[in-house]
Amino acid sequence: MQGIPILNRHGARLIPLAIVAMAVLAGGCSSQDPAGIRIVMDAGGKGTMTVAALTTPGISTIRPTASKGVKWTDGAQLTITVGDFESIDDVSFEDLVVDAADFAADGGTVRVVIPRGDDARWYRALHVSAKKRTAMQKALDQTIQKVELNENLTIAVEITGASVAANLVQTVPGVGVTAKRGVSTIVIPMSVLEKSGSPMVLAINWERPGTTATRP
Repeated sequence: MQGIPILNRHGARLIPLAIVAMAVLAGGCSSQDPAGIRIVMDAGGKGTMTVAALTTPGISTIRPTASKGVKWTDGAQLTITVGDFESIDDVSFEDLVVDAADFAADGGTVRVVIPRGDDARWYRALHVSAKKRTAMQKALDQTIQKVELNENLTIAVEITGASVAANLVQTVPGVGVTAKRGVSTIVIPMSVLEKSGSPMVLAINWERPGTTATRP
């Protein structure tokens, strides 16, 4: 099997990193799939976005090229893409949008608008459909350490050196939100994303050290 390429990031250029899922999933949190979005930014709103997507590409595209006597049938892949941004208020992924109009030098509020339902595009770009998740679990069941597919997506927003508080503007059953050490995290079941409903809004308040962030 081909080795995993190690790549560096330069400027705002997006760098793709394709990895066989079993090489990465086994080290993740037991209750979260590795798919999702991570945003890290400084107090000026400049930072990095990392996108991790779980897919089940055609086996012909990911099967080992140097093999003999094996008929490859199932496969899963985790693709990680990293890029830089100059302003958090200009950031979006598909139809998931970051609103940082209230972002100021000494603190502020960041809102992540999270579409759901059949018309939403962002979550479909990061995780496979319910039908394909069955096939993906079949492949993961064969790994050395069995990997459980939890069928969820995670969005994490980190503001370096800040204290944060976060919550959903309107609570949605089954969706968990936490804030710790400058990182706000939301874990969303795929069943919630696939069900029609108004967009969820994750509101994050942040302040510089020495003050206390209040709930949005």
